[in-house]
Amino acid sequence: TPKKDLFKIAMTYPNVYVAETSYFANPMHTFKVFKEAINHKGPSIVICYATCLEHGISCGLSNSINEQKLLVDSGYEILMHYDGTLKVDSKEPDFTKLDQVFNNEIRFKKLKNKNEDIYNELVALDKEYIINRYNYYKKMEVSSDN
Repeated sequence: TPKKDLFKIAMTYPNVYVAETSYFANPMHTFKVFKEAINHKGPSIVICYATCLEHGISCGLSNSINEQKLLVDSGYEILMHYDGTLKVDSKEPDFTKLDQVFNNEIRFKKLKNKNEDIYNELVALDKEYIINRYNYYKKMEVSSDN
């Protein structure tokens, strides 16, 4: 199953401010959403993606900045915020970079080494989910502008 979409879950609560960000992918976005969250009259949730030792990033955690940028550029992570209206702050992702994401992290490579057929099946499902998730939020953004 896909990972839980905490952003979507949080959006369902009334009067909530919710943001998804990644500091190393875009520090200014992170500062902006924290400022908005602090000033919001109501509950605020800021979901911050951070690399982790368990992800097993190629070249180690010293490559965290590049990895976080790649995750946002590929659409794996989305920079966005919601305060009654949705705003997707990420530029249009280059979904072809998802293969690089799956090849960069040991958490994915382990399965590929163990069973390449299952790996390929799960990567295809994950790519479909990632593309659909981005398109879902872009569609919501357009409809919230009306």
